[in-house]
Amino acid sequence: MASASAQLEREVGSLQPGATDGQLDVLFLLNNLAVGGSETKIVRLANALCLRGLRVGVAYLNEPATLLTDIAAGVATFFLSRQGRFSLQASKALRQLIEEQRPRNVVSVNLYPALYVVTATRWSRHRPRTIGLMNTTEMRRGARWKRSFYMRVLRYLDWTIYGCELQRDAWLAADSPMRARSGVIYNGVDLNKFSATRAGATGMRAQYGIGENAFVVGTVGRLVAEKNQSPLIDVVADLRSGGADVHLMLVGDGPLREALERRAAERGIAEAVTFTGALADVRAALQSFDVFVLPSLSETFSNAALEAMAMQVPVILTRTGGAGEMIEHGTEGYVVDVAELPQRLPELLNQLRLDSMLRNRMAAAAALRAEQAFSWEGMVAEYQSLLSTREAVSHA
Repeated sequence: MASASAQLEREVGSLQPGATDGQLDVLFLLNNLAVGGSETKIVRLANALCLRGLRVGVAYLNEPATLLTDIAAGVATFFLSRQGRFSLQASKALRQLIEEQRPRNVVSVNLYPALYVVTATRWSRHRPRTIGLMNTTEMRRGARWKRSFYMRVLRYLDWTIYGCELQRDAWLAADSPMRARSGVIYNGVDLNKFSATRAGATGMRAQYGIGENAFVVGTVGRLVAEKNQSPLIDVVADLRSGGADVHLMLVGDGPLREALERRAAERGIAEAVTFTGALADVRAALQSFDVFVLPSLSETFSNAALEAMAMQVPVILTRTGGAGEMIEHGTEGYVVDVAELPQRLPELLNQLRLDSMLRNRMAAAAALRAEQAFSWEGMVAEYQSLLSTREAVSHA
């Protein structure tokens, strides 16, 4: 890859430094282009905005750049070759890039890139509108000092976008002057890809040796501590000990897989827990679920839950992030406090297992909610509106 002084990795048609007709509408800045929820979303968003006629660029500070091949040919890409904790070289390269491409909007994706956007634009001759997309809700224990540090950084941005109202409330007090320069844009699910059909469920169950009549509890996510899959194993073990034909499907991979497999064996239900590993396409797995459970300790606004809802699967979510904004308790599924999960989950799963009418009603409501409130097209339209107008308009 080119060094920081030659950052363009894909030339963009007639774009010339300083040319008005080639001015970018938006330049996204990410930490890297590794495969991840946030990075994948931004790549897809950049492609969608390009298709809608916006001139889009994507810059990234670090490798890996796994998603580079997924970026549409019409989207410019720039590598800033960050070195060290804070790279003056990368900051200078970003400032030079902004001077040359003159983007109308520069969007930092989460906190660390916001530091570069602020330092690169504060004294720049070309002053774009600066926007921060917030992915972080809570700081990890031992790193809470970062919150006060980044609050000072965020004050220099023109606008901040949060993934849910709860996240915005966690960062901005009601009387904060920054609140007037903020908005909420919810994640969206591609309804053309994730549709409310149950076709294919039988095939997926047979592939993994799951009985056709089993009640399948499923979840999708990395097997890491914050996703908190262990209680699902215990709950399924307890239900099976009472004679219920319940099967657990864990879609995803991660460092805790061996520990979770051991836990299933210790509880005597190894044959009733399917570990699929990471799947490039989760639709067939979602089709086989009777209920989707997200037991996470921390979330902002779960794409996995939205995809399950769009596939007509009722959901049980822990009360983290925007869960209470995503569904209404008792309509599309249930919202449960994390601490109450071991006590409440068996009862809720049994209700859905034994009452097919309730399950079907919630499934239909979940799909309708995803379609009406959380479509991918609706999300892209909100970003397009934000980036196409000089003054941002709050989602709220």
